[in-house]
Amino acid sequence: MGSRIPGMGRIALVICIDGVVIIPALALLWLLNDLPQIPSDLGTLSRQTGINIYADSGELLYTFNKSIEQVSIHEISPWFVQAIIATEDLDFYRHHGVSLKAIVGAALENMRHFRRARGGSTITQQIVKNTLLTREKTIARKIKEALLALQLESMYQLEFGAKAKEKLLELYVNGSFFGTNAYGVEDAAQVYFGKPAANLTLRESAVLAGLPNAPSALNPLRGEVQKPSGRTQHVLRRMVRAGYISRAEYEDALKDSLVFRGKKRKQNRTPYFVETIKDEIAQRWGRSALSFGALDIRTTLDLQMQQGAERAVTNGLSDLDRRLGFMPYEMAAELNRERYVQSALICMDPATGYVKAMVGGRDIFVSYYNRATTSRRQPGSGFKPIVYLAGIAANLISPVSLFMDEPKTYRINRQNWTPRNFKNQYLGQTTVAWALTKSANSTSVQIVQHISPERVVDMAERLGIRSKMGPYPSIALGASEVTLLELAAAYGTIANYGYKVEPTFVKSIEDPGGRVLYRHRVQPIPAVSPSDAYIMIQMMRNVVNRGTGRILRRMGYDAPVAGKTGTTNDNSDAWFTGFTPDLVTSVWVGFDTRKGDRRLVSKKTGRQITGGSGAAPIW
Repeated sequence: MGSRIPGMGRIALVICIDGVVIIPALALLWLLNDLPQIPSDLGTLSRQTGINIYADSGELLYTFNKSIEQVSIHEISPWFVQAIIATEDLDFYRHHGVSLKAIVGAALENMRHFRRARGGSTITQQIVKNTLLTREKTIARKIKEALLALQLESMYQLEFGAKAKEKLLELYVNGSFFGTNAYGVEDAAQVYFGKPAANLTLRESAVLAGLPNAPSALNPLRGEVQKPSGRTQHVLRRMVRAGYISRAEYEDALKDSLVFRGKKRKQNRTPYFVETIKDEIAQRWGRSALSFGALDIRTTLDLQMQQGAERAVTNGLSDLDRRLGFMPYEMAAELNRERYVQSALICMDPATGYVKAMVGGRDIFVSYYNRATTSRRQPGSGFKPIVYLAGIAANLISPVSLFMDEPKTYRINRQNWTPRNFKNQYLGQTTVAWALTKSANSTSVQIVQHISPERVVDMAERLGIRSKMGPYPSIALGASEVTLLELAAAYGTIANYGYKVEPTFVKSIEDPGGRVLYRHRVQPIPAVSPSDAYIMIQMMRNVVNRGTGRILRRMGYDAPVAGKTGTTNDNSDAWFTGFTPDLVTSVWVGFDTRKGDRRLVSKKTGRQITGGSGAAPIW
């Protein structure tokens, strides 16, 4: 028996070696077999977009349907060509589609920053990603991208010889998306600067070359006029390091004036909503769908609700401007408008998750940033219904449970913490229901201590909140950041008697022939029992009838509604989220930055602007 062990060991060793070789080989064969075909006319594809976005009623919201003008490298400013190469792929003229040097360099830089500071994709890989692949972030897709890039370079070498790189660069700059509905460098030059790409200055070239990386987030209309953005400076610095420009030219470019005088696009009736739809298309099918696709998209948007939401936000912010001591927004210089108070609104059907209306900010032409879906802020007391529901669902509290609402000090991480009620007013012995009605901070913290912060985190996740939350006592006061959409979805689960549905902006997507490419299916998931949800609804109705949300009754709103206000301790954020049986609406007001005196405090009276006085009137 013992003499057979070495033989078995050799067999095992052979199997292991074969496995090491065969398994990756089989995986590679599978990937090769799964690769999409590179069309022979990839460089001459008609850049004709035919994407129509419709409201739920069938009314056309927005369409982009235009041919994208193609230009040769010789019809583009040399500054721009050099800026693109320096920024996106410094080894472009030396590699064969994939750059090991770029991959290693990106990995080292990402390790140095402890985050993904930059990628290692070449320009050829980006062409493949934008035209042939989806945007899913998987190793398999990355390998496909590299294999296709090598194949594409080989094809172009055979077809164009010495001009292969030139043709690939043309394909890249003519097919890239530059934001503001601009596709291709010629279109971008006209949209932003009102001139052909051949006439771009060094600074203008640097501005445009920085956009394909993140066209919405880096949009130059958000402040580039005043001074060069960090992205523009980054592009110029890379041009210096590449030897394309001197240090003196770099300094001159920073001082160069920049004037946006581009072509005006057709009016987008619902800009934040449309941009959200575009992002969803890009995530599902890649940016190439926006460049080459022809789609009819039926959204969930109710146009009348949307118009009402926009009016409510505009009127509410005008009132807040007055109370905060700002001059009317329309009279402010464009450069100063970023200092003004902002707002966002989400209106959703709790039974289906259909987003009926969305306002991402007061002015998309000042800021493309969508505060309804992207911005994470502390919800303050707006988070308390989740805290209370966690206790009720665990059978650890009920609406009539008694707590002593008074100042209490807790020892947290070797420091004393004494949560305070608003205006230092305490209720004494109180029921859980009345503590929620009056938004008593002290009682909320006691409940979290009684049921455990972990139970609150679990309840938040069950209700639909995906933002990372820490199981700390301060979660009782809404210290963990969430998006407005997440909070609306969580309240929607309560309104839907414990059944969670995913929020969605799209009902269906069809091709021009009427073939359904995607149809949203509502899939309710039980999150909490209907009886527990019913208890919370009754408690939250009392908040509106007798508590911090009673301003709605003073304003004449007499329909049954449940809701909760939210105000952060530093007066940076004010919220109100409320719902009727068939609609949940969440409103946030605040400043984009927390610098200096940017607080929700009346300049005239010194009174704090709360969720009840700032956000609820918009609701």
